[in-house]
Amino acid sequence: MKVEKRYLILPIGYEARGKKLCLYRGGELVAEADLPLDTVCPDYELYWDLSARLGEELCLEIEPEIDFVPRFADEAPEGSVVGKPGGVSFDEKYRPQTRFSPQKGWMNDPNGLVYDGERYHLFFQHNPFSHRWSNMHWGHAVSDDLLHWEEKEPALSPDALGTIYSGSAVMDRENRSGLGKDGKAAMLLFYTAAGGTSRRSKGARFTQCLAYSTDGGKTFKKYPGNPVVSHREAENRDPKVIYVPEISAYVMAIYLDGNRYALLRSENFLDWTFLQELTLPDDAECPDLYPLSWDGDPSARYWVFSGASDRYVIGSFSEGVFRPLFETGRLHYGRNSYAAQTFSDIPASDGRRIRLSWNTMQTPGTRFCCSLCTPCEMRLKKIGERPVLTAWPIREMRSLFLAEEKLALQNIGVGKRTLSRRAAKPQWMEFEVETTSDALFSLSLFGERVEVNAAENTLSCLGTVLPLGGMAGKMHFLLLADATGFEIFAGQGEAFSSLGFLADESLSSLTLDVRCGAVESLRASLASLSSVWHTT
Repeated sequence: MKVEKRYLILPIGYEARGKKLCLYRGGELVAEADLPLDTVCPDYELYWDLSARLGEELCLEIEPEIDFVPRFADEAPEGSVVGKPGGVSFDEKYRPQTRFSPQKGWMNDPNGLVYDGERYHLFFQHNPFSHRWSNMHWGHAVSDDLLHWEEKEPALSPDALGTIYSGSAVMDRENRSGLGKDGKAAMLLFYTAAGGTSRRSKGARFTQCLAYSTDGGKTFKKYPGNPVVSHREAENRDPKVIYVPEISAYVMAIYLDGNRYALLRSENFLDWTFLQELTLPDDAECPDLYPLSWDGDPSARYWVFSGASDRYVIGSFSEGVFRPLFETGRLHYGRNSYAAQTFSDIPASDGRRIRLSWNTMQTPGTRFCCSLCTPCEMRLKKIGERPVLTAWPIREMRSLFLAEEKLALQNIGVGKRTLSRRAAKPQWMEFEVETTSDALFSLSLFGERVEVNAAENTLSCLGTVLPLGGMAGKMHFLLLADATGFEIFAGQGEAFSSLGFLADESLSSLTLDVRCGAVESLRASLASLSSVWHTT
């Protein structure tokens, strides 16, 4: 075919089988994508910008073979161009209203979370070609407040080294890499080139690479000396880079295989040497590494090392290596939070360690798929005789409160009652409850319930059980409800769960059902939340 117009029109089906689409010029593969093409009953169309190929004769190959007559267009409807944001109302039935999701296309792991001195940058695993996982790019969005995000075009696209898997970002304010320009610090993106995951990268292996920006994240260049870390073993991936003053070097954590990770060190971001190997039981992928002070005491500084499933170990850097000091802990319980990462370069004047994780709940019948969980501040708190990692929604969430209702109830016996009739909006529901030792009760909203067992000091929902911590019979927990489920924070935030379900907003009454024992005291703070996608 000859490319005589700018856009190739791609008909996409929600339930269509995946096809491999390849474009060749002569015998050279110049572009490829995996996508659910549906030429019979498509659900929507995407427009692939081939303006760089105008006038060229290309060979189009599709596997498995289907009847496909290429159609081209000079103009594209708003919101339909592959990889270009815009033209989306965010009013889809199951669009989360308080958490980031891409305007269209698939998303998974948050990547490269960094504050550049003026704005927060979020990068994320992104397939701009459809609502399914494939064709991994780094999507990109920016924010002033960690809640309202402006999506940009993808920052990184696949190349001959592979598709673009997870990683991290830092600001090179000392210009150790030499990549800064005109006195402006470079933003460095460290990512995995997933060799062998595309035809263009056939025969390549998983390596760690570098890209950078010298214009505040408007444009990105891949480092010409890539990879900066060659293949070590298996599908080694997910580089997390952070400065460790105890060893006067930057450290890169990467996942190796099984439950094994490696730490490497560098003084210039370009040359990396092996430091040590770590294991993290019951976890894999997406390491994070960051310092925290115990209960805010700067003299009690520790390092947290965590994996994609939120197992973590608290330790310190001594004698040049990381040394665990306590037993492995667990933060997340459930099935819908994964691959959490924390922001780098948040200024000391702020002092917070803020993280985002991937909310894995998938949404049916939409051009986008998946979202992030609520941004949280991470702390180390003294619970018992050891530091425990906690997560709690950032204080900026209170800017979304539309109105706050306070409840104070006493001596509630067996039976069901309505506590509040909530608007069909996202909800913040924080509870302090005291019960008899044999109490069993549940709270229900949007068609799902949360059950509390005072004797076992646990909270459960959708088959997931969380420890409530604290003293038996005295409990504190927060429920965040949105279109795709609950996020639950128990105790002081030492147990967290993201649990996905499709909310039935017609069931908007918050109900309490006491089935055994009694609720001696219930205090609650309830607030409907405004949408981060709309100004009203």
